Amino acid sequence: MKRILLVALALMSSGCSEQIAVSQDDPNIEQIKAVYMAYVQDFIENDFEGIASHFQTPVMRRGPTRIAMTPDDLMGSYRYDKTNIQEGYKYSTIDRLDVHRLASTVYYADADYTRYNDQDEIIFEGRSLYYFSNESGSWKMFAMGSVEVEKD
Repeated sequence: MKRILLVALALMSSGCSEQIAVSQDDPNIEQIKAVYMAYVQDFIENDFEGIASHFQTPVMRRGPTRIAMTPDDLMGSYRYDKTNIQEGYKYSTIDRLDVHRLASTVYYADADYTRYNDQDEIIFEGRSLYYFSNESGSWKMFAMGSVEVEKD
């Protein structure tokens, strides 16, 4: 697990990663997308136990860098984040979700998302990378971080 965290830290700090060519019919990609979308729904619903269920600990989160050693630490971190999210936040949409293989048991999801208020007005647009492993037998995130959004 430490090795996976070190790999993720190196990739996240460089802001780029080399991906392995993967067939579009890789079943892991659809499984990871399903886990990610379930995470997003739990985020919208403030289901902190649900959020934590999509991660394996320890979890590294960047922006600022934080390490959650236990599921309780992770839930506390998300509770804090949600109390400090953009004013008026109601829900998020995923505008783009690409999943790439880094190694046989490590993938990352690159997601663009938009946050809205209850009048369906955009209050934030962002991009994040989420690193997944199936070390536990199912796909779970072990690291994530924000990426600067490229302006057109």
